[in-house]
Amino acid sequence: MTFRILLSSLTFYLLLIVCGFADDTQKVAADNERIIQTVRFLSEENHPRTAIRENKEKTIDYIVHSFTDTGFEVTRGEFAIKRFISDVDFPAPSHPHDQIAIELNQGTFANIHAMKKGKTDKRIVVGAHYDAVASSPGADDNASAVAVLVELAHLLKETTELNCDVELVSYDLEEAGCLGSQYHAKKLKAQNVDVVCMLGMDLVGYYSDKENSQDYPVSAMSLLYGTKGDFLVMTGRQEDAKLLADATKAFRSAAMLKVISLPAPKGLEDLLSRSDHAPFWQEGYHALFFTDTAEFRNKNYHESTDTWDTLDYDRLAQVPVGLYEIILMIDAANAPE
Repeated sequence: MTFRILLSSLTFYLLLIVCGFADDTQKVAADNERIIQTVRFLSEENHPRTAIRENKEKTIDYIVHSFTDTGFEVTRGEFAIKRFISDVDFPAPSHPHDQIAIELNQGTFANIHAMKKGKTDKRIVVGAHYDAVASSPGADDNASAVAVLVELAHLLKETTELNCDVELVSYDLEEAGCLGSQYHAKKLKAQNVDVVCMLGMDLVGYYSDKENSQDYPVSAMSLLYGTKGDFLVMTGRQEDAKLLADATKAFRSAAMLKVISLPAPKGLEDLLSRSDHAPFWQEGYHALFFTDTAEFRNKNYHESTDTWDTLDYDRLAQVPVGLYEIILMIDAANAPE
């Protein structure tokens, strides 16, 4: 995925920045060693992790076992992909009834779901893709966010009084156009599942305190953001503005990590369709997106140099802590009446 269009479209909303750190002692802590172990397995020991069927199965097994160890109910959601063809005399867009579906011959694909039940039928979805481009180990993209999902499961392990179901999902085929999350979002909508919020992550582990380590599509943005890549970006649509503000406050109250919060311009949601939160917007759900800005900071993006030892694990470990607090905040707001 690329965030060039995303950050360009947000230029006019720079004054809405919310930056900060936690003010108090942290309530919970993530396990840095477990995060490192997850990232190393996915990006080093099992590379390329989705380009080879055997490696992909090892990846899925690893994530399944990581979730199972926390007591979450884990399922493997398989799906197939079909392409539509039509007679050349009747193009598919104008004559959809002439379309013929053909299934791709790659076989089935799989999302990994981990569910913790709450008191109501409302649901909070947290997602991150596990696939990677074949040429890259994909440590930041996106083993970093999968490690966050695993940590969230551990942090939520002892939380017994949830109001909402919490579903942690590691998606397949994000690099092919967010097909795994698209399938999931459409299925939830078809089943009338009350998803109160989706929290999506993509590239959340690369940080730097060096000057000029952060690039921007417009050079003037550095006057407001600075030139150090030491922050996490949180974004949502205009209709998600209150949720974004509340989530930012919750994140800041728990995590020792600088965050920048930016509402996206209304009507330009299509410009943000570069990761797994976007299909949830398309289905009418509230969703927020978390990223370290990808190629604007991490020059290893989609390269063979996106390795486990390039990430900042102290800061990465703060991401599940902040998301945990966001989940508790959203859950409290959806208590049974």
